[in-house]
Amino acid sequence: MSKELEGQPQLTPEEIEQQSIRFHAEQLEDAKPVKIEVQTFTSLGGNTLASLIDRSSKVFLKHPEKCEFFSLYGDQIIGQFEISYDTILRLYASAVNKSNKIAQDFIRSQIVPSPMSLDTAINSLYDDYGYQQNVIESLLPQEVRTLFFGENSMVSVADVAESKLLAFSLLGGKIDNKNQNEIFIFVPDSKKGLLGSNETIVISSTGKIYEVPLLNIPLALNVMRSLGFNAKIVILKHVYIDEQSFCRVGEGGLWYHYKGNDKNVGCDFLSNTVRSIKSNTISLSSDYPTFKESIDRVFTILNNNM
Repeated sequence: MSKELEGQPQLTPEEIEQQSIRFHAEQLEDAKPVKIEVQTFTSLGGNTLASLIDRSSKVFLKHPEKCEFFSLYGDQIIGQFEISYDTILRLYASAVNKSNKIAQDFIRSQIVPSPMSLDTAINSLYDDYGYQQNVIESLLPQEVRTLFFGENSMVSVADVAESKLLAFSLLGGKIDNKNQNEIFIFVPDSKKGLLGSNETIVISSTGKIYEVPLLNIPLALNVMRSLGFNAKIVILKHVYIDEQSFCRVGEGGLWYHYKGNDKNVGCDFLSNTVRSIKSNTISLSSDYPTFKESIDRVFTILNNNM
């Protein structure tokens, strides 16, 4: 027998895999199809997953949101599909935690997120703790992680939300209403002497005012612009509150709050700026001429959505 095999060409790994798939398909020709939820598939690992792959010709995975099925061919899932981004993240997290590389590759290369609204995109910036860092890191190609996070390519906990939106963009995600694509970010010229919480003011062209915690502004701006948002930043060193009071950056870059003849160190930038925006007293700020176009546009948006 060994002499008969001498001189015959050796099979490549790809040919071995193809013959294995055909062998199992022939063995299962009379077997009934097996339909399972794709959520179940992504949670499989080890021998259970290997056993399922051996039966791939009879396995169909149900779309998580539609009455559609994905076909398996060996360890490949066939087709391109659209799924909501929240569902994609849940499926991918399950696949990462179970070391299910088949499901991970499928999600990264064959799944496109459903379009996302402007306000959904901004709301996603609140959620730094919704997913593990390793899950989001795994969704981002190495070169992208290096570009945005430096040589160690590590996504910090504080940047998970922005990175999640970056992954949405890289997966081919789009915004569903391009007519509402404006974002305005209001930030203090200095952080010295700020009182209160550390949220960042973000205003959308839908007229909503957001206070986003721990926002990585440069990263958020890059991601938003990559999604097609017209994102603008307004940097304030003078916040006019009312006829009696205002905040201003003074000596040493320190914020001071003035009320009448009183001058005190510190300014609640967040609350006072939101108040100034809503009342349009921000137009009395010394920064208004510099950012007139953006501030006027914000005032128009808020008036139109009252």
